[in-house]
Amino acid sequence: MPADDENRKSEMSWRQAVTTAGIALAIPGTIFVPALVGWWIDNRYGTSPLWFLILLFTGLLGAAYDVYMLLKRLGQFK
Repeated sequence: MPADDENRKSEMSWRQAVTTAGIALAIPGTIFVPALVGWWIDNRYGTSPLWFLILLFTGLLGAAYDVYMLLKRLGQFK
């Protein structure tokens, strides 16, 4: 059934594309939302740049984890 194999490959390609697009849209939010919250806390309590940096690095770690999980899901890591 070559047609079934083609459909299965096409479906896998679309699934990978949607997964990749989802993570590409999630990464900026994972980084910038915590940084924005940290900036707000620093401005509110005068602790600049303490919370901005802490939450920025937390967001960066979260984004790195998301990328790792994406690559693991796509079969790049075992």
